[in-house]
Amino acid sequence: MLSGFLLAVDIGNTTLECGLYDEDRLVTTWRLSSRTDRTPDECWQSIVFFCRQADVDPSVLSAMALASVVPDQTRSFLKMAQSRFDRTPLVISIETCPFLEVRYTEPQQIGADRLCNAYAGYHHYGGPLIVVDFGTAVTLDVVDKDGAYLGGVILPGPRAAAQILHSRTARLPQVSLKFPDTIIGVSSDHAIRTGITWGIVDMVDSLIDRISAELTGKPKVIATGGIVEAFASRSRNFQRIHADLVLEGVRLLFIRTRGER
Repeated sequence: MLSGFLLAVDIGNTTLECGLYDEDRLVTTWRLSSRTDRTPDECWQSIVFFCRQADVDPSVLSAMALASVVPDQTRSFLKMAQSRFDRTPLVISIETCPFLEVRYTEPQQIGADRLCNAYAGYHHYGGPLIVVDFGTAVTLDVVDKDGAYLGGVILPGPRAAAQILHSRTARLPQVSLKFPDTIIGVSSDHAIRTGITWGIVDMVDSLIDRISAELTGKPKVIATGGIVEAFASRSRNFQRIHADLVLEGVRLLFIRTRGER
């Protein structure tokens, strides 16, 4: 068994989430913005602060594994881990987890977060499976009944869509992501919010239907991601919300890769 706590890290384009695991128990999580200029010392200071907030002595941290789509932050966390833990953490990728069966034509292009979602989703729920992650991008990842990663779909997330409309037009306002009470927009703000919020819900539902038609057997559909609660609750397809699925995938892949049982 792993001696001490595992620090699991999910570095996304917008947010960075850390989780502390005591074996298979997720003790606490915290989120930070994904600043690309965060130094190794600042990474460590953040970890120390949140450990103490959770009444955990930082000295019990004995290992680290991370899934990252932000190379600059990956390097900062690697340097921090090497100086504080005196060991190299596991960086999740298709190269470091060669046991994963992936049918993507270019496996190296798959984001580590998507690998983690697929692996943890299949571990907990079996297949066939669709995992929908609501973040900077909305991703739909598909696993067959035998656990093979088949691929998926990527579309702009709500924050990205709102920013694009605002920045690429002369008069459209920046809007919140609050779901409107009615579909027909009676102002530009209202119309944009309808298009982004309900538009994404309906796109995801339609894509789930289309993906399901290409699979053998009815898939389980799991939702995750930083803004999952607002969107998944309005979909007609989700059987389960698993908010920290990427972190769970980091933990499971760390155990499998390092041979821990």
